[in-house]
Amino acid sequence: MPSPKPAFVSDAGGVGVKNQLLAELGVDTVNRDLDLRELYNQEDAFQLAPNYLGAYRARLNANLAVLDGIDGKIDCPLQPDGTHPLTELYLADYQVVDVAKPYAEDSYLEIEQALLQGRAHATCGGRSLNDDALDANLTFYVTGGNGPRISDGVDQATLRASDSFPYLAPPNLDPAVAGRVLVPSKVADQLAVIEEAGLVTR
Repeated sequence: MPSPKPAFVSDAGGVGVKNQLLAELGVDTVNRDLDLRELYNQEDAFQLAPNYLGAYRARLNANLAVLDGIDGKIDCPLQPDGTHPLTELYLADYQVVDVAKPYAEDSYLEIEQALLQGRAHATCGGRSLNDDALDANLTFYVTGGNGPRISDGVDQATLRASDSFPYLAPPNLDPAVAGRVLVPSKVADQLAVIEEAGLVTR
């Protein structure tokens, strides 16, 4: 008999889907009292159970709409039924890789953007160890991929991973110490601005 699926194990799909896009930002009027992140983490990303699909969609529709407007413009207008154009893409939280296309270190979301733009993708897609995938993700849902890169304030790992097997980074000889001040993220600053305006609460 197979063992039950473990709970709370991330499937390493899209960057930030659970902690950013499924977080309660105060704009999901349907599920304000429900933490969907833990429920979603127990799902099979390739075959979501029907129980919470409506709740996941409502949260993604609400959060993506707010995040899209952080830069003062709407790049992905809601469909007439209130669905955000990126909801189904992020709901299917897994990576798509085309091994017939060339590798590129910064190819994260290239296949998905090409699909939405109606063009052929040029890279293998997926996510490399040195790709700043969080910035790519923020840029995608804030600007629709049509604007300047949005940064979380962290541009790379302390040390880059190797480009050859086993792809490990050398030891970090200057580890972080308690009390080190981190630079606030630009997205955090932008969220603070919309919080002050009363549009979002955390």
